Amino acid sequence: MNDIARQVVQMMHEFGVAGLPRNYELFYEAATGTNKELHKGLTALGKDPKQEDLDDLGRQYFAHYHGERVMEEARTRIALQVTEILIMLRKEQASLQKYGRVLGDTSQKISGSALRDEKLLEQIVNLLSDATVSTIDHGQKVVTSMNQTSAEIQDIQTELDRYKKLANTDPLTKLANRRAFDSHIAHVGDDKKSDMYLALIFADVDHFKRVNDTHGHIVGDKMLAYVASIMQSVVDPDAFIARIGGEEFAIAIDNTTEEAAGQHAEKVRAAVEDRKFVSRKTGINYGPITVSLGVCMASEATDSSDLYRKADQALYASKNNGRNRVTTFSELPAGTGKTVKDWLLYRGK
Repeated sequence: MNDIARQVVQMMHEFGVAGLPRNYELFYEAATGTNKELHKGLTALGKDPKQEDLDDLGRQYFAHYHGERVMEEARTRIALQVTEILIMLRKEQASLQKYGRVLGDTSQKISGSALRDEKLLEQIVNLLSDATVSTIDHGQKVVTSMNQTSAEIQDIQTELDRYKKLANTDPLTKLANRRAFDSHIAHVGDDKKSDMYLALIFADVDHFKRVNDTHGHIVGDKMLAYVASIMQSVVDPDAFIARIGGEEFAIAIDNTTEEAAGQHAEKVRAAVEDRKFVSRKTGINYGPITVSLGVCMASEATDSSDLYRKADQALYASKNNGRNRVTTFSELPAGTGKTVKDWLLYRGK
């Protein structure tokens, strides 16, 4: 067991926490220092925390473990709000029907004799006035209640949007995660015209295991976050960037050519190589950092899984040819490259 794993297990033991996978993830993030707010939250719970309190933190920071419960709670709350709206509408319907009956009865009473009878006419006017005021007042209350209920539904929608963003975000790098990536490229193969201008770039941090083994996982995690920030700073804002594995990243670019995509990849490679990864506290230089990249156009693939495989083959070619370089799939000789399994983990979800 490596140092960080031993530290996490020790922390869980000291806190008296059950050895559940979701609890391990919470304490791993706290132990590595990658999520300071989560660390504060765990510390605030103290020793022997309730599992429901730990799960509350899990829902806040790791939505992918609690998605079903979050969605179920939202559905229940929305169902209650819709029920309230239906009740209000039924009451409004009943009020209008009652008002209609008053108008109908009054119209029958109005006759030539009524028009000549000042007292009877006054009673009819008062009746209509009271009924109208009551109906308007009821209608205003319904409008107010409807606005309040609509605002509550909007709040629920905002919470769901926040959850969706959290569920699709990698907590370490703040990039899109694997689930979001699979969803983003799932349409490949549906429209051949669009596929002609879609490029997929894979990037893999070179010798990353050596970094973890030499400097520890805390430094390794910070290095991944650093590489992610460099990618975001040099890639076009419209590009989709995700962390799809331990030290693996993906960049999907629409409306581009193979040449332009290759230039994007080279820009990433050069930027990572040029930046120094130095600890601000100790001054230790943990670099140099380099990345290998593979590029494939969607037009080269039959579907999203095939695109993933071929971009991965281009990446492995860069790895096998010395690392710290860019390779496009079209450069590879026919029948070469590393065959990989279907990487679309979240297809259809």
